[in-house]
Amino acid sequence: MKWSAKKKRILALTILLGILITLQFKTLNSGVKYLSIKEMYTQSIELESQKSELIQLNSKVEDLRAQIDAYQTAKEDVQVDYEQFLVNEIETTKQIAGLTKLEGPGVVIIITDGTRDLVEDEDPANIIVHDLDIRAMVADLRNAGAEAIAINGQRVVFNKSNIQCTGPTIKINDQVFAPPYIIEAIGDRRFLESAINAPGSFSEDLRSWGVFVEVNTSISVTIPAYEGFVSYDFLN
Repeated sequence: MKWSAKKKRILALTILLGILITLQFKTLNSGVKYLSIKEMYTQSIELESQKSELIQLNSKVEDLRAQIDAYQTAKEDVQVDYEQFLVNEIETTKQIAGLTKLEGPGVVIIITDGTRDLVEDEDPANIIVHDLDIRAMVADLRNAGAEAIAINGQRVVFNKSNIQCTGPTIKINDQVFAPPYIIEAIGDRRFLESAINAPGSFSEDLRSWGVFVEVNTSISVTIPAYEGFVSYDFLN
């Protein structure tokens, strides 16, 4: 069967159209990152934790305003040792900023990769501890009233400590650590333990995926001082 010139042109245009559609599809999807169900769930939990942390920070702003009023009152009160008052406040501020070693009751948490067998075609990332998992657990501890937190001996300081994924390891304050990860927190032991073991908690979901999570209370937890360099780029 002979093909007419018109049919040949139609066939050529059809093939060309198919090639263009394929290239367009690849272009549109070149920047797409597909997340596992565990990753999507973890990110949703982290978003909720960040919202809760924002509420806490707004409350902290109000506390600081009240402290400023207290400073002014102490300065004007001749019966108050203003110098000692400021010394005490500086020490308290250093503790809050993570610049001093602290000791008190709290919890010690061990979290490490799971060892269960994977089901057919399951993503191995489901049983691996990720930086998102650590950040979500830190947020849960803060929301439960943790006054100081350390991971593998590295003090976690708000807005200064980085918790980043580096393949099968996690970087904390520019130090690289492999599992297991030891999270220590000072605070009310009952509340901190509940933040990890309560039904519906993020840690319970990690366990359901096969990640190992264990929490123990302690009457004495030692949190080291933050060893990183503290600088502020936008303050005069």
